[in-house]
Amino acid sequence: MPTRPRPLVAVRLIGPTATVTAHAATLAAQLTAHYGRERVTCRTSTRHAGYSGESRTYITITRKEPR
Repeated sequence: MPTRPRPLVAVRLIGPTATVTAHAATLAAQLTAHYGRERVTCRTSTRHAGYSGESRTYITITRKEPR
């Protein structure tokens, strides 16, 4: 089974859901543009945080694998 490539960038945001959602969208767009849309894949994952009304969002930027 092939292993996953190591991420170029990994970011975790934790805080009020509305704030995290807004910042995650901005960061994902900026990081993707910086590394080049055609060369990287941006993945985001959102989960509940430990407190009510908060969430955790993970952003990872990895190189696209050749097909």
